[in-house]
Order: sequence, then structure tokens, then C-alpha cells
Amino acid sequence: MRKKLITAGAIVLLVILLCGIFAVCLKNDTVAGKITKEEAERLVNEKLDSIAVSAPMKAVAEKNYVTVGDVAYGEEKDIILDCTVKTADVYSAVSPHYDAFLSVDERKNGTAMYKSKLHFKMEFEPLLSELIGTAPEKEVACKISLYDTHEGLVVYASDEVVNAVFGGLADIRKDIMPKTSAIRTNADGTTEEKVFESSNIKLGFLDSMEVMQNEKPDTSSALGRFWNKQKRDFTRNFIEADRWKTIVNGLWATIKLTVFALILGIFIGFIVAFIRATYIKQTKHGIGLKIINAICQVYLTVIRGTPVVVQIMIIYFVIFMPLGIDKFLAAVVCFGLNSGAYVAEIVRGGIMSIDNGQTEAGRSLGFGYMQTMFYIVMPQAFKAVLPALANEFVVLLKETSIAFYIGLGDLMYSINAIRAATYTAFMPLIAAALIYLVMVLTLQHLVTLLERRLRNSER
Repeated sequence: MRKKLITAGAIVLLVILLCGIFAVCLKNDTVAGKITKEEAERLVNEKLDSIAVSAPMKAVAEKNYVTVGDVAYGEEKDIILDCTVKTADVYSAVSPHYDAFLSVDERKNGTAMYKSKLHFKMEFEPLLSELIGTAPEKEVACKISLYDTHEGLVVYASDEVVNAVFGGLADIRKDIMPKTSAIRTNADGTTEEKVFESSNIKLGFLDSMEVMQNEKPDTSSALGRFWNKQKRDFTRNFIEADRWKTIVNGLWATIKLTVFALILGIFIGFIVAFIRATYIKQTKHGIGLKIINAICQVYLTVIRGTPVVVQIMIIYFVIFMPLGIDKFLAAVVCFGLNSGAYVAEIVRGGIMSIDNGQTEAGRSLGFGYMQTMFYIVMPQAFKAVLPALANEFVVLLKETSIAFYIGLGDLMYSINAIRAATYTAFMPLIAAALIYLVMVLTLQHLVTLLERRLRNSER
């Protein structure tokens, strides 16, 4: 009892020590370093010069200049600058021409003119550039923040800052985003409301006035930045756009595929194993048994001698797709046939391991060959090969991950879709690995329970 108390106390102290170390690592100063107005003004204008902008907005980027009036220090290692911005009044130059841009007829002689936003940009960016280039100058007051990070002072170009520095750009986006119609003037001088069935025109217009914005800088410690990055990545990969639903749908497809392929594989495997074992055990073979055994041998040789990824692509693209058969059914057939070949050899080995005396005992009891195999040989063989069968089932579950090669929306297909959308690999792939690991451990636990049940029945 005393040893247990000492052990428990040591564990508690260790946990407290680790929590203390973690808290110290996360702790960070909250006050930024001092800076002069001149230095702040230089940093802000260098940041504005480095911002990536679309072609029409380059004229604004060349005109804008920030003058720093007052410097204040915040509580998040931030420096708040009261600024005056000289820039071009983009809003007053562009907003009167909304209808001219957004009421463009999307069809000409029955053919779509603007199939993508790129078509619109190519057509109207020169006109936008001309309007923005002739926009009047104005001065705007705004607050710009500098953050004291591990990389030094970083300028944060928030939505408000971009709106002020680029002459009302955010206000234009607010006008356009909900806009679904505009007044259109026909050739005969009459006017009508143009309702947009496609967002290509609107997206092309907005992309032509794009300004790259940065995320709010992270002023945390090294451990804090790492933790915050993981939280952001987790949110991007699984929470935003309900991407977790994509994973759930893919997981459900993987489970269904595994179950149906497993049923098909067991069915094929036991039949082939029974045929092969019968051929080997019997001394006299009829012509029918010889032909069936030869077919089984060819099947085993081909399936076990070729990669499963090649098999699934041949079965779907060569055989099933020309017939219009579903991808899921093609995957079930492929993995069922593949698993059946390995199950057949496992079960055949189990049957052959049963002593011939068991067969003779069954015959002496008046059983026929089929009855002897079903009631005496097969139950013993099943117990002997259960661990190997369980391993084959685990392999089958993992092999289904290649079904995305034919475009089946399984778990790996969903993970790759998230990777393509977020441009991150760590979180999605780790999630896939953990999901497969949990499924494999669950399957192994169920097999362990089955083995225990069989051992108890023997007693």
C-alpha cells in the first residue's frame, strides 16, 4: 500500500511539474518594444509596397502613402499607429459604373461569352485600370497596428486598413457580393433589369480588384505559436466548410466496401479451399474436378501474382466502366476476389493440417464426405486458421484505401480532397492514419473475443 501511495504521489508531482513547464513556455511578454514615428512610418510604407495587388490596383499602390501621427502601445505586443493615408478614391471612381460591368450579356448568338471569371478579367481589366488611374486623390485617417513577433515588427493589413489605403476597396466588395442584378440598356434604348444566373461576372469583377491580405501576426512564444498553428490547421482541415462531414462520408464508404468485400472474399475463399483440398486428399479425380481445380489454380496464381492496384484499375476501367457499372460495385468485386485468393490458401492450409484420422472417424460414424468435412474437419480447421484469417481481414481493411485510384469516395479520397482544398498534408494524413488504426484495433479486439469464446467452448 505504501509503495502505491509513493508511486501515485510521484505521478502527481510529475504532472504538476510538466504543467508548470508548459505554462512557463506559453507565457510571453505583452508589451512591444519601443519604436519612433519615423521607423514606424518606414515599416508601414514598405509593407504597402510589398502587398501583392491585381493589375488595375497597381495605380493605387503607386500613389498611396502613410504618414504616422501618434504611437500607442497595446496589451498584445502591438503598437497602434494613428495614421493619415494619401490614396486614390477608388470607390468614387468605380461605383458609378457597377451596372456597366455587371449587366454584361453573358450570351452572344446563343454561345456563352463568359464561361469563367478569367474571360471577364481579360475583357474588362483595361477599362478598370483606366477608371482607377484617373481616380481623384483623397486623405483618410485610420489606425494601423504593428505586432512585435519572433520575426520582428510586422504590419497587420486588416480589412479596415486595406479599405482605407486602397480607397474604399472593401466598400466595393460589400456592394458587389450580394448584388444579383443590375440595370441593362438594350440596343433600342430601353432598359431592363439583368438577373445574373452565373457568378462568373461578379467573381471576375472582384478578382480584377484583388489585394492580398495577411493574417493577424502571432506574438506568442515558440510553444504557443506551435499550439496556435495546430489549432488553425485543425480548424481549416476539419471545421471550416464542414469538412469533417466529408471524412464521415468517406469512412462510411470504406466500412461498406470492407464489409461487402469481406463477405465475398470469405465465400470465394472457402469454396476454392474446399475444391483444392478435395483434389489433394482424393486419389481418384473425375474430369469435372480436374477442370474446376485447374480454374482455381489459375485464379490463385493471377490474383496473388499481380498488385491489387493493377487489378482494381483493370476491373473498373477495362471491364466495368464500358458497361456503365458503378465504381463501388467494381471495388467490391476487386477486393472480394483479391481477398478470396488469400483466404482460400489460408483455409486450405488449415484443412490439410487436420489429421486424416478425423476424416476416417467421421466415415466410421456413417458420415459422407461432405458431412465429415462440414461437421468435423471444417470447425477444427477454422479454429486453427482464425488468427491468420483475422490478419487477412486487417490487410483487406487497409487495402481498400487504394479505391480512390478509380475515384471512389472512400476515406482516402476524402482526405485527399481536404489536402487539395487546404494545401496541408500533416493534419489530414494523421487523421486518416488514426482512423485506420482505430478500425484495425477494433477488428483485432473482436477477433480476440471470438478466439476466447472458441477456447471456452472447447472446455
